[in-house]
Amino acid sequence: MNETRKLQANIPKILFWNGARMFLVIMPVVVPFFQSHGLNMEQIFQLQSIFAISLAILEVPSGYIADFIGRKGALIVEGIFHGIAYSILLFSDSFLGFVCFELAIAVAVSLGSGTDVALLYDTMALLPDSKENESKVLGQKLFYSQTGETLAALLGGALAVYSLTLPALANAIIGWVPLFIVLSLYEPPRQLMSKQKHIENFRYIYRSLFRDSRLLRYIILNLIFYGLATLLAVWAFQGYWKAYDIPLSYFGYIWAAYNLTVALTARMAHNLERRFGAVALIITIAILPVAGYLGMAYFSVWLGVISGFAFQFCRGLTQVIFRDALNKRVSGDMRATANSISSLGVRLSFAFIGPLMGYLIDHQGYSTAFYFFAGVFILVFFLVSLPLLKMRHSFLNAGG
Repeated sequence: MNETRKLQANIPKILFWNGARMFLVIMPVVVPFFQSHGLNMEQIFQLQSIFAISLAILEVPSGYIADFIGRKGALIVEGIFHGIAYSILLFSDSFLGFVCFELAIAVAVSLGSGTDVALLYDTMALLPDSKENESKVLGQKLFYSQTGETLAALLGGALAVYSLTLPALANAIIGWVPLFIVLSLYEPPRQLMSKQKHIENFRYIYRSLFRDSRLLRYIILNLIFYGLATLLAVWAFQGYWKAYDIPLSYFGYIWAAYNLTVALTARMAHNLERRFGAVALIITIAILPVAGYLGMAYFSVWLGVISGFAFQFCRGLTQVIFRDALNKRVSGDMRATANSISSLGVRLSFAFIGPLMGYLIDHQGYSTAFYFFAGVFILVFFLVSLPLLKMRHSFLNAGG
């Protein structure tokens, strides 16, 4: 009975941790914050590429550490680096200083990425009658994280009216809160990989994800490419708003509305899947980023801002539908690593493609950049979404 109570208490704690971790007060004004220190859009995308490359190096090893050593230990180290990173950001005033921030936050994100999802699924695997609620809890996880970012956006936007330094100061203080939440988590017992056969472990992971299951391979590819679609847009939003002279005081409200949309979409995703089916949602996910880029390219100011909501719907659906499909099909001994691999793909892709977005914006303008990426994601539909749709019967079967 005591074990069951610990497991039941784990779920709300993990959800609350996600909300606290994403209470990023600086995010609604981070691009103007960087620009206030003399950076242009190309340099801002370069910073994000450094972050992405760092994650590419750290993502899979950190996931393997979480599978091999333990989820809670990995999340404790994540909390320490999370607090350090936002303290560095507060005191940085140059490109090099911001590079140090990106490196520190990359360590934190890599350790948290996939580990929290793995801990959720490990917990639910030991609770009675929880199997059918996995996608629902995954939606709640994203709901909490985006709600945290929504509330932080309102605070950050309000503080930025007085000074761009104030959101950074608030984040430096709040950035330590997730660490204290993690300390109260319970790590349930689970099957472990061999502690002596690391090479065999990685071969086992590779075979399971990429060689033995074509379905898993395309689920991961869809997670990667549609995660990339939204990440590219997110880092273009604030510069786009500034280019059209939207007042800085509105940034927090827009950012909050965007994040609330992700939260609500994620919360409803499992019900939408039941009502309309996975096939309809896969097609919707593929269409949304194309519509978003075309809308932002063609329209200006507020219609362009409205077009940006397409990416938020896409993000909410992607992170529940595809993430749940992945986690239901991998075993507990490699679950954190599998989640880290999908996140690695997003960040590694961004490391190469992100600077191109920044270059096109600085030298050709926002419309050209967005038309170009609309074309890219039309191509992505044929390369990764269509093959998955052809395997729809296996996708609809969680054991497929």
